[in-house]
Amino acid sequence: MRRLLLVSLLSLLATSAFAGTGRVVIVNTDPAGVGFNDPTPVEPVGGNSGTTLGKQRLNVFEAAAERWSAILDTNVNVIVQASFSPIPGCTETDAILGQAGPLRWVRDFANAPKANTWYPVALANKLSGSDLDTGNDIIVRFNADVDNNVCLGESNWYYGFDGNNGTHSDLFVVTLHEIAHGLGISGAATAPNFSQGRPAVFDTLTLDLSAGRTWNQMNDNERRLSLTNTGNVVWNGEHVKQMVGRWLQPVTTLNISEPQVLARDYDLGFAGGFGARPNLSAFSGSIVRVTDVADTDGPTTFDGCTAYTNVDAIPGKVAMVDRGTCTFVVKARNAQAAGATALIVVDNNKDTCIPPAMGGEATDITIPVISISQTDGDIIKTQLAANANVNASLRNDPTQLAGTKNGYLRLYAPCTNDPGSSTHHWDVTATPNLLMEPSVNSDLLHGVDLTVYQLLDMGWSLPPRTGRPAGKR
Repeated sequence: MRRLLLVSLLSLLATSAFAGTGRVVIVNTDPAGVGFNDPTPVEPVGGNSGTTLGKQRLNVFEAAAERWSAILDTNVNVIVQASFSPIPGCTETDAILGQAGPLRWVRDFANAPKANTWYPVALANKLSGSDLDTGNDIIVRFNADVDNNVCLGESNWYYGFDGNNGTHSDLFVVTLHEIAHGLGISGAATAPNFSQGRPAVFDTLTLDLSAGRTWNQMNDNERRLSLTNTGNVVWNGEHVKQMVGRWLQPVTTLNISEPQVLARDYDLGFAGGFGARPNLSAFSGSIVRVTDVADTDGPTTFDGCTAYTNVDAIPGKVAMVDRGTCTFVVKARNAQAAGATALIVVDNNKDTCIPPAMGGEATDITIPVISISQTDGDIIKTQLAANANVNASLRNDPTQLAGTKNGYLRLYAPCTNDPGSSTHHWDVTATPNLLMEPSVNSDLLHGVDLTVYQLLDMGWSLPPRTGRPAGKR
């Protein structure tokens, strides 16, 4: 599955601020002939009337800036320095789509709500009601290589405004995400460190439930442990806490009732375009680990890519396979053909502790397909190897919302630190997917969902208005 990363820039960069009229204003820093100035002719698409590649790109960026201008109230322009250039390190399945962050952080300015706390300059300008410096406030960079088959194979940027991006990456959604990093969903230094020993406003609202303290109340070593405390790092802001019920669905969990050593609920990843929807499905039964033939289609005996060698043990049971080699769709199709009532895919990456979402499209698969982390998969495999009966059920829990813990929305805290992504995004267990998750998802609305309420928690405000909630498209 493609991993499309949205990364915040956390460094404390050169000074900047400005005076203005209260809009989000774009400054195109690309040289002639490239990026936002690329003269390559293109056909208008999805409501974008631009007839050159560069113009379509700029139209999307300006539309996203206008959306933020309409949502947030400030008497000072927010100046966004934007460029479209290659970002190294991509492959056919993995790429950084964009990077963004504040160009400057300031503290102890007039009307600062919290002393000794770093604020992104755009927010500091808004709170102080004045220009604190001159220059640009936010830097945003998009990966031009997504358009030329260097990154992500045949997948390109989509420049329409209608959400019909299909397998392509929707630039409008990515731009909304990146501007939000520049508005404050970021840190003044690379986490878990603080710049000059002082927290950013984001850190003051980052709560570790295990420790019972926010990051500004912890020392460096405590924050380092917290950074990878998967599932227990949350957002401690009242606006978000009050609004999660309007956006998130009840959590769907895998509950194991026996043996007792495994008895608890487990986080899940879900299939996007195939299989029965887990939140509308239910199953219960014994888990059976699939064994199969090791060949060129599937080099291990547990990947579910080839003919099962324990096919008689599968009918009426929950099949479990390892991730890898063949597609999720092939694994699901093989499990269904063998008579499994559901399929569990165990991740092959121990670094995240977070079950993966599963890409693919198929209409013939009717069983539920879910994924679990490698860590959770390993402990289940241990019990199966000891011939224990592992009884599991898929259930919806109306008392808990997907992506939350104890009523707080979880922050992304994989068990191996992911610089630029850890903590400054929502956890990937949120359902439906949210704009500020670390990877872009195909089901996102063309809006800012809970992102705006996170910004309100940090000090931004809404313009005077009546009507629909701020996060709606």
